[in-house]
Amino acid sequence: MPRTPTIFNEARMRAMMDRKGLDLVIVRGVENSRYISEFFHNGGNLGYRPFCVFYFRDPAKKPAFVVPAVDLHLAMTLTWIEDVRAYAMAEFFTDVDTHFYDDFAGAAQAILAERGVKGMKVGTEGDNLTSGFRTLMDGILAGNSVEDISFDMEMVRMVKTPEEIRRLKLATEITVKAHAAFRAAIRPGATDNDLHRAACLTMLQEGATAVNFINVGAGPANSFAAHDPFPRGYTLQHGDFVKVDMGAQVLGYSADFVRSYFIGTASQRQQDIWKWLNEVQLELCAWIRPGVTGGEIFDRGYKHISKYLEKFPREFLGHGIGLGSHEQPRMNAVNRTVVEPDSVLCVEYSYYCDGVRHHTEETFHVHATGNDHWTKDCPRELIVKV
Repeated sequence: MPRTPTIFNEARMRAMMDRKGLDLVIVRGVENSRYISEFFHNGGNLGYRPFCVFYFRDPAKKPAFVVPAVDLHLAMTLTWIEDVRAYAMAEFFTDVDTHFYDDFAGAAQAILAERGVKGMKVGTEGDNLTSGFRTLMDGILAGNSVEDISFDMEMVRMVKTPEEIRRLKLATEITVKAHAAFRAAIRPGATDNDLHRAACLTMLQEGATAVNFINVGAGPANSFAAHDPFPRGYTLQHGDFVKVDMGAQVLGYSADFVRSYFIGTASQRQQDIWKWLNEVQLELCAWIRPGVTGGEIFDRGYKHISKYLEKFPREFLGHGIGLGSHEQPRMNAVNRTVVEPDSVLCVEYSYYCDGVRHHTEETFHVHATGNDHWTKDCPRELIVKV
């Protein structure tokens, strides 16, 4: 029975295609193909195993979805797209009694021929595609005009549907609880493995469908690191710096925010830096609203922090979040993307001092009249008393 998309914003997609005069959009990138098809496939990152959506502006030309044969039945079950086709990959036949194309190109050519794709304006992901796949598509699309719509797809995905917002909010709420468990485990004698384990278990116990990432910095070995993906078995000591950047995942959508701590004591300079970073960050979060650009957010936030810390080292001060960890609007000096209602944003500040990297990050949902600060209740006191 046909179903209506709940993640894919079809109206926003059609508006983009109307604006650019596109007849057809073909996406093969992992995030974009998941977004349109709503099938959260594994393996699309492999160059030889594409999952590819063909989406037409003309509603009389139905969309099509091409997948490896091994994933056909699950794709047919989970996508809203009715025309799902498979090419031989991993298996030559399955429990689905249907024709398998010899390769992806055969399936793609059949779809284009059946839909009468000739002399059309076609959007693809351009330079974001692997060189081999791009060469293949250039040949298949000969006789059509091809345009790179990578940025345009970012703009389509920037504004979230209610279901996307639900998943992101739940992922953030779970990650707030994981941060609390992480902080509670900080004490001399514990290891970074103990902290990592506490956060992971809490995420899963609270309903996360996956642990997307946990980057722990603890002690002299990696207190300077932005993203150290593995605990090192380090035993915490009084006075150590501890930082964690983490995100629980709910049905393909992950949270992303950061807290930093000192065990028992911190210098006045460290306390001042942390106070300034949080003060400026919270003010900036409260100010952001629909209609401002990524560049305006950066300019305001950079000007404010520069009152306290000269030559601030950040190239950007935040990003959108969704299926990807960093989406539009990217908040840097040159970004002119306009924030729209139902964007979900992260604002982050970091600063190096005496061998440690202070890092704080917040997540919030922008709506028509302002924003909801999802991480406001996550403690941000710098010193953990032991």
